[in-house]
Amino acid sequence: MTARWRQFLPPAAALLLACGPAGAPVSPPPRHFTDLSYAEAVARHRALMEKRYEDGDNSYLLSVLDYAATSLYAGSADSARRGFTAAYKIDDGKVPEAAKFYQWLQVDARTVYRLSKRERELVHLYLGLCYLFEDDPGEALVEFKKLRQRDQGASVLPAVNFYSGLVYEKLGQYDDALIEYRALEEMSWAGSSRFGSSARYPGATALVEHVRRLKEHAGPVPAGSDSLDLVVHVDHQFYPSTGRTEVFADGEPVGSLPPYVDDFRVALTEAEQTRAALQEASATATRTGLRCCGSILAEGLFGRGGADVADVAADIALGDERDDKDPRFWYYAPVAVSVARFVLPPGAREVELEFFDRDGARLGSCRYPLSGPEARAWHAAGSWFILAGLAPEFQVY
Repeated sequence: MTARWRQFLPPAAALLLACGPAGAPVSPPPRHFTDLSYAEAVARHRALMEKRYEDGDNSYLLSVLDYAATSLYAGSADSARRGFTAAYKIDDGKVPEAAKFYQWLQVDARTVYRLSKRERELVHLYLGLCYLFEDDPGEALVEFKKLRQRDQGASVLPAVNFYSGLVYEKLGQYDDALIEYRALEEMSWAGSSRFGSSARYPGATALVEHVRRLKEHAGPVPAGSDSLDLVVHVDHQFYPSTGRTEVFADGEPVGSLPPYVDDFRVALTEAEQTRAALQEASATATRTGLRCCGSILAEGLFGRGGADVADVAADIALGDERDDKDPRFWYYAPVAVSVARFVLPPGAREVELEFFDRDGARLGSCRYPLSGPEARAWHAAGSWFILAGLAPEFQVY
């Protein structure tokens, strides 16, 4: 048993393991993770995605989303972009368009799983990030606008204002950037209640002043002038991890991210739960009625086996009863996100993030070289970008 899993054992089991042969070295379980690795998760969810398709599992759309999310964490913006695009095309019923992204991705006319409004927001948010990381801020802006078109409430999501303002700034549309950043400056954020009702999005005022200076600058912004710009985005897949994130550059502190700024729960909303319950009740009543009537007729035709025939007929007419369920479980959809912007010191070569839990205890850290063969940060549109997912399985001890 590896030390990574030993830490999750109950005290009694851990004690039994410690009582090994005399003289056997016993090392205490590590307390903090030292890296975040996504390669195994990418491979596993790619395989699961293909298996669910081959098995005709109507919930395979969830695997497409998980594969896309892990690909983005792992640094493959292209694979993530194709995955997220295919997912929302499937959800829209545009199967031929989705097949352009994955030739094997074919579905029948019946798709059980449907994305919730919040999930659609996340898909467009991630697609915007994919385009941004690929140095295409124009297409990123298109995705952020799609997000708002689907949900007017997205206009008060700090992460959306933050990235929309950033993209407008990169495109030189400073008036629009100021609108986004000023709105960000005024709005409260999801984690602010833990710091008092007067808390505002950290750094928003500095962003407003930054864009004002750019707007007042005569002529184009000098090349490379924003090369020290750093954006750090952290996805929390479980609530205990929603603590602050400290940012260091070459060992020197740069700043910290708040625990979280947006709460992205993708469970069914109350309205969706009510609608799903009514639909399920209606489907159950219809199926029961069809089976009852069919059973009476079939008994006369087929004898004692008529009830079984009626069950088969009901499933053919209405679909398998199991298909009525909505298994809403996109595993890597974050429950909360945090994003902030920093200025790197000249000549910075590496960024390190230290993560803390809700109680302020240190969870672990991860290094992000900015260049060289081990580089883990994107450089696009004149800025550095770091994206981290904190699901337990990503954590390396």
